[in-house]
Amino acid sequence: MSGHPAPRQDRLARFQADGFLFPVELLERAEAQEYATALRTYREITRRAGGLLRQRWNYPKIHLLTRWADALVHHEAAVDLAESLIGPDLLVWSTNIFERPEHSPARLAWHQDAPYYGWEGFEGRAIRVWIALTPTSRANGTMLYCRGSHAGGLVPHGFTGSSMGDLLQGERAAYEIAQEDVLSVDLEPGQCAVHTPATVHSSGPSTGETERLCFAVDYIDPAVRPLHGDDSALLVRGEDRHGHYVPERRPAADFAPEALRGFRAAVRMRDARLVAVMREAHAGRDARAGQAG
Repeated sequence: MSGHPAPRQDRLARFQADGFLFPVELLERAEAQEYATALRTYREITRRAGGLLRQRWNYPKIHLLTRWADALVHHEAAVDLAESLIGPDLLVWSTNIFERPEHSPARLAWHQDAPYYGWEGFEGRAIRVWIALTPTSRANGTMLYCRGSHAGGLVPHGFTGSSMGDLLQGERAAYEIAQEDVLSVDLEPGQCAVHTPATVHSSGPSTGETERLCFAVDYIDPAVRPLHGDDSALLVRGEDRHGHYVPERRPAADFAPEALRGFRAAVRMRDARLVAVMREAHAGRDARAGQAG
């Protein structure tokens, strides 16, 4: 795929057809290096801090803790990209750090994101922007996309076995992967990839000599409704005319007391809701298994 920017309508059409878009030029190389340095510093601080900061350092609310993450979710190029794909009213629902150390055997099974989110009306209204802060390639376990896999909507997910390796890979989507539709998300620092919550994707182990660092932002239209309880999000452009989410506040300083309180409240709120989402999903799966038996 070419790295040259496509006209807005061509880009949208390609995204809607494939379920993903990459590479998109987002940050200058020097910017990406600055964000990578800030991320590594943040990682060290949270590991030393312990408690909830250490447990949840890499998701789902980094933007509530630090000014560098807040600046990244508000970056004009990122917000413009999100607006071009899902519209002018934008919330940041989640932020995530994806790291893959050198020579890591970790991998993720082919899956969709949306089954774990508990959303109603997300189709065409939600995206994940996956920003490379270091080079990404198959050698360091980058994402793999399956072209067109979003078109049929959500599919069942389940573990393929009971071994520790099976469990660590996560649940697998019941979707037949055609190898000719698989693309490796190879990016340079500052480039990004975008995918829908229904796009089937995975990642592989690292055989490389350097770590892979990526920062992901989930942008949603405020019309997307959370199921099974309260949730929070940060308005970054336009208006929220729906009121489905408790408004979040930008951090005045890194790890400021008010920022820490907001982070803890938002994480607990999200956890409580998603636990309810997973309970319903597992109850439905058990019921279907009982009927089949």
